[in-house]
Amino acid sequence: MRTVAVLCSSLERPRTLAASFTEPNNSSVSERAGASPFEVSQDRGRTMVLNYRPKPRVVLLIALALLPLACSNQEVQKQRHFKRGNEYAAEKRDEFAVLEYANAVRLDPKFGEARLKLAEAYERMNNLRAAFPEFIRAADALPDNRDAQIKATQILLLGGRFEDAKARATTLLTRNSKDVDALLLRANAFAALKDPAGAITEIEEALKVQPNESRTFVNLGAVRMGSGDAKEAEAAFRKAVSLEPSSVDAHLAFANFLWSAGRQAEAEQEVKQALSLQPRHLLANRMLGVLYMATKRSQEAEQPLKAVAEISQLPAARFQLAEYYLNVRRNEEATKLLTELAANQATFADAEAALASIDYDRGRRAEANARLDKLLARAPKDARALAMKARWLASEKKLDEALVRAKAAVAADPQSAPAQYTLGMVHDLRRDVPDAIKAYNEVLRLNPRAVAAQVELSRLNLATGDGDAALRYAEEAKQTEPASAVARMALARSLLVRGDLGRAETEIAELQRGLPSSADVHTLNGTLQFRRNNYAAARTSFERALELTPGNFEAIAGLVGLDLQARQSGTALHRIEAELTKQPDRVDLLALAAQVYDQAGQSDRAEQALRRAVAADPRFSTGYGMLAQLYMKQQRLDEARAEFERMVKRDPRAVGPRTMVGVILETQGKRDEARRSYEATVAEMTNAPVAANNLAFMYAEEGKNLDVALQLATSAKQQVPDSAEVDDTLGWVYYKKDLATLAVGPLEESLKKMPDNADILYHLGLTYARIGEKAKAREALERALKLNPRLAGAESARRTLASVSQ
Repeated sequence: MRTVAVLCSSLERPRTLAASFTEPNNSSVSERAGASPFEVSQDRGRTMVLNYRPKPRVVLLIALALLPLACSNQEVQKQRHFKRGNEYAAEKRDEFAVLEYANAVRLDPKFGEARLKLAEAYERMNNLRAAFPEFIRAADALPDNRDAQIKATQILLLGGRFEDAKARATTLLTRNSKDVDALLLRANAFAALKDPAGAITEIEEALKVQPNESRTFVNLGAVRMGSGDAKEAEAAFRKAVSLEPSSVDAHLAFANFLWSAGRQAEAEQEVKQALSLQPRHLLANRMLGVLYMATKRSQEAEQPLKAVAEISQLPAARFQLAEYYLNVRRNEEATKLLTELAANQATFADAEAALASIDYDRGRRAEANARLDKLLARAPKDARALAMKARWLASEKKLDEALVRAKAAVAADPQSAPAQYTLGMVHDLRRDVPDAIKAYNEVLRLNPRAVAAQVELSRLNLATGDGDAALRYAEEAKQTEPASAVARMALARSLLVRGDLGRAETEIAELQRGLPSSADVHTLNGTLQFRRNNYAAARTSFERALELTPGNFEAIAGLVGLDLQARQSGTALHRIEAELTKQPDRVDLLALAAQVYDQAGQSDRAEQALRRAVAADPRFSTGYGMLAQLYMKQQRLDEARAEFERMVKRDPRAVGPRTMVGVILETQGKRDEARRSYEATVAEMTNAPVAANNLAFMYAEEGKNLDVALQLATSAKQQVPDSAEVDDTLGWVYYKKDLATLAVGPLEESLKKMPDNADILYHLGLTYARIGEKAKAREALERALKLNPRLAGAESARRTLASVSQ
């Protein structure tokens, strides 16, 4: 095709080009005999070609002669399709218009005008998935069309391609540095890339061009709002409204800000003001309906939501109305609306899935599964139906089957954030934490404002000990949706774990005002009061949480903690055992019971509780870890190692259990096996500082692989910079490499953290001796031998001590 295109563009004078080809010097035998290249037959007076035996020169000349005609016909055809598309579009028959425009761009993929019209037709049909890529292709084909570039940049921003959006806006500004639209688009790109300063600079430039432009202040308000500057954001939104009181967009943007700030009454007034200007404004009606629902005024929500369905005439609006009917338990009206939507081929799948969901929620699970299975038989790659099936299987604890369906949903539509979220949820339930985190991060890539994913990531990172990441995700969730209770709870929980009790108290106080009957909020307050040593207040909060939600684990754990603090282990045991009679296979309760039994000296019962926990949920890795620790405490090292090995078999990426296998082997004196275990761990994982430290120390003790030992010790130091053990290892490796002057610093730092550790004193004493600091060496070695006369290097310590005492 590329060759044809080149020839088409160059054959303006086909005769001249054909004449340039000379007659060959010799001819074929058939030509000399006068044979024709065609064999013909007569059919009712019509000559028909039966076989065509072309000669090379003839083929070339014919091809060259036909190319201008083909190009001309192609141009005529594409213009004909384009004209027909325009006619259908004018008649509002977009379903036919898209076919004509598609034919035009098929004939000429660089036909930018047709691509733009195709994109616009798709957009009018609300087929945004098809429209958006076409808008971008149209802009690529029409580099000088400003409007096409503006539209493509807007779409890139919506799609999360912020760098690409910034690049297009920058190109527009090179052509016209005072293009306000381009300046505002680049400002939005900077804001999305978390560069509020850059965004503000662009907006300031726009204000220099048009100082009284309402939409510029709307953008300024959005940027200020995103950076957490509520006061400046409100001022910008108010300025936007004052500059253009008749601007519906300005009123709605201000309403959104007020709503996010929890000022629902003021937000409602702004939305109503917008509706007074344009009663049939789609977004204004939708916002009012959702606002009514959020403020528990469901009866008032019906009118604006019905208006949305009537105005838009789009299936999505009718689905939203059906969802409203379901929320207010008007199931018959919801079912009727969904049944109508199911009759339409375009909305069949979504409507059937919604009807199946209604059956499932009503407890008619057989009917629900039958309906959903029928849908999947007809549309086996429907991502929504597959994700729904996965959620149902997960709720029935069929986690392996749920995982298969969730993966199928993502494979069917990798760009579906709900499908990715379902996959994360299933991985989470299977306790596959790394995979769950990966899926939730993919949700955020697809939808950076997905609060539910941000909250889950905060929780999972908190559980894995990454408090900084947990806090970051919680803060992002609150920033995305300031009025979200789950976001505020996630933030409060992260702050409590970090020990930032002041900020945690502020968040919890706001939650208590808004949700006085929330068990989760009372539990958070109980934890706060416990951390402040206000035990009576903590007990009151935990007990209130249990009244509101019987069986609340965090409340039970809080009360057990208070019982133990008050030295009432019997009360704690009675409390847990009472709960276990109601929920005998609840693994977190069993693990809590094991802790209490162990503290009470009942190690056999602790072991029984943990055995029950891992039997109830073989994926409960915490249970295996606790069993292993219990065995180590009892010097049952083979059994402890077996438990850790089971954990590694289930999750080979689990750093802690893999490291513990090496630690136990080393403790048992099986140094070769321990070394191999550590080596395998550090070879496969970059985040195993304990294994790296221990292996480095083993190499140093043996005096081999010292360069590798230094790399390992340095890596461990980077990951756990405050560890006394790692500082000791690093210093010891330097000493073994005859770099005693470098060894002093880390060894002295290690001793500051553990001043009575005989091994560190021994290492430091030898180091001082090597650099000639005899007094310091004598002091360190004398203390080391006094603390532990039988330390591993006792003989070496005595010899060195004798040498520095002379």
